[in-house]
Amino acid sequence: MSGQSLAMKLLEGAREWAKRLPSALSGDIAVDVGGKRLRLSHVRVETVVRQLLGNVKHLELRQWESRPSVYDLRLSVKGWKVRVETTLERVELASGRYRLWLLTPGRVELEESRGASSLVMGILRAGAGRAALRTLAERLLPPGLTWNGQVLQVEGKLPAEGVLSAKLFENAALAMSVEHVEEGLWLGAEAWPGLLDLLQTLFGTELPRTPPGT
Repeated sequence: MSGQSLAMKLLEGAREWAKRLPSALSGDIAVDVGGKRLRLSHVRVETVVRQLLGNVKHLELRQWESRPSVYDLRLSVKGWKVRVETTLERVELASGRYRLWLLTPGRVELEESRGASSLVMGILRAGAGRAALRTLAERLLPPGLTWNGQVLQVEGKLPAEGVLSAKLFENAALAMSVEHVEEGLWLGAEAWPGLLDLLQTLFGTELPRTPPGT
C-alpha cells in the first residue's frame, strides 16, 4: 500500500472514530479527511493556552474572547495592561518544551494601568503606534516572549503536571500548522499518531492509539 493510500485510510478511520466519541466530547473535535487535519473547539484551545501561559513569570491572561478570525486577549505584563488581537499560526511540542507562534493582525494596545505613565500613554496616543509598542515590548516582555511587530513567539517548559505535561513530549516531537476559523482551530501535523496522542491528552480520556480500520 502506498504512503498516500495508507494516510487516507488512517484519516477515513479517524472520521469514524471521531463520530463515536462521547457526546460531551464530540462537539470539541472534527476531522477533515481531505485536508488531513483535526479541528479543536475554541473552548478547548483556551483551556490549554491558559495552562501554558500560567507558567510564564510576570504574565497574566486576564480575559479571553473568541472571535471568528482572532482571539481578543487582555494581558498583564509586569504591571502593564495590554490588549491584543491574535491567533495561533504554529505550535511545536518537543523535549518537554513548547513553542507558539501567534500572529497579531489586529489591535495591539497598551491600556491604562499603574505601570503606564501618562507620558508613555500620551506618546502612544499621538500615533507612535506599533513601532513604539515594539520598542516597549523589547524592554517589558519576560524571558521566553518576543514580538517583532507582527508575530508573538512564546517559548517555555511544559508543566510537570496537568492537561499538557512535559513527560508526554520528553522523547517525542509534534509540530502543527494552525488555521483559525469560526468554529475552532484546525491543526495539521505530519504524523497522525502524534495528533492522537495530543488529543488523548487534551480530552483527558483514553482514546484509541490508532483510528479504527487501520
